[in-house]
Amino acid sequence: MSLQDVTDGSDSLKSKQVPRSLIPALFRFEGGGSLKDRLLTALYVLVGALVLSLIAMYVPYGGLVCVAWAAAVTAMSVFEVVRLFARSTETLHYRPVVGVVMFSILILPGLAATYSAVRCVMGAAIDLRVLYAALLVSGQCVLLGQVLSGRQKLEDASHHAQRWAPSFLLLGLCAPQLIVIAGSAHGVNVLWWIAGVVALNDAAAYFAGRAFGKHKMAPGLSPNKSLEGSVAGLVAGTLSGVFLWSVLLGDCASGYQVALIAMAMVVAAQGGDLTKSYLKRLRGVKDTGALFPGHGGVLDRFDAMIAAAPVVVVAFSFLGLL
Repeated sequence: MSLQDVTDGSDSLKSKQVPRSLIPALFRFEGGGSLKDRLLTALYVLVGALVLSLIAMYVPYGGLVCVAWAAAVTAMSVFEVVRLFARSTETLHYRPVVGVVMFSILILPGLAATYSAVRCVMGAAIDLRVLYAALLVSGQCVLLGQVLSGRQKLEDASHHAQRWAPSFLLLGLCAPQLIVIAGSAHGVNVLWWIAGVVALNDAAAYFAGRAFGKHKMAPGLSPNKSLEGSVAGLVAGTLSGVFLWSVLLGDCASGYQVALIAMAMVVAAQGGDLTKSYLKRLRGVKDTGALFPGHGGVLDRFDAMIAAAPVVVVAFSFLGLL
């Protein structure tokens, strides 16, 4: 065998190995929050969501999987926020007692919503009285905590309100509505509809903002967001909402009703995103967590769906679909 034959054989072996090595590289995270990391995370989340959806739709009482997902999103989001703020205002040292107390307060409506959603999946009529009671108790506890925090110094009460009031609105009030939706008769389809609307809103806002954004939307909260991107997201979210409704939910509502609901959802989703940005800037961090490469934590990934959920619950209640 000549040297050239050996070389040719080696080159041939390398040429066969290169494509194989490229496959793992394509699906490997780079780190640093790159666009590739964001796209890979979205792909993995999408695949996982499809698997859970098939289980929820075709396995007896599979809706419990859907409820468990929404409850997990709520609980992990609450945990991330509590980890940010259950700290001393001077030293930033973690305060375990404050963390346990605030987690218990903020998760209470989520537990009540999970109870109601599980009963609904098991065949009982949906009953939101337990959720309403938990919301009242949780809200009153947040107010009481503010009073107790400010009994010595007014700024301590202000710090409490800055941290926990928006946290309660986003996670105590809005997040449980996502669990209620998950337990409803067409929970999987509705969740996919919400996810599609907010995802296309986010994508349109991102790319339009990069291409045409000149006027800052809320530079104090999120300096990269622009009014142009917000308008593009509103248009894309509304149009996609009408289309996806016809695909996923049929003709149970008129076109203009669906358009209004989708538009309100997009406004709420953008507001939820800014609320999350406010919480992060208040603490001085880039992300609420690090579970999803390129996206951050659970709240970073699902804040828009959480904020949009109450709009859907209210609209479906008026339409008689819940």
